[in-house]
Amino acid sequence: MKVMKYSGYYLVFTGVIHNLIGLVLGWQTLVDMHQDNWFSSTIVNGQIMFQREAIVWFLLTGFFWILFGFMLQKALKEGFTPSLYLAWGFITIGIVIAIIMPISGAYLFIIQGAVLLTGLRKIKSKSLVQQKI
Repeated sequence: MKVMKYSGYYLVFTGVIHNLIGLVLGWQTLVDMHQDNWFSSTIVNGQIMFQREAIVWFLLTGFFWILFGFMLQKALKEGFTPSLYLAWGFITIGIVIAIIMPISGAYLFIIQGAVLLTGLRKIKSKSLVQQKI
């Protein structure tokens, strides 16, 4: 259990790093959106501006990981045991994204999934030992 004790905070860290990278790489796009007064600023002259749409979704994804991380951390603190699906889901997402985008932070999800998987296996083996007693 100690291994996954801070799994939620690992996700928060991933989301913060994601958004910092988004702010640095998308700064000019955000400035352009600001100059267009934000409202409906992803569409200019009837054309969807892909870079603007992409930075919005990039930053929203980072905020999602931050919120999900805080929720997971609170659940772990209250004794919740995550499902194996979550661990394998992180690993799968990490592998798929690492294949599509080898230069990315996808490897963090593989690590986070492995941390959860290791922690869940320890919990399972501990409960099996207790059942035999």
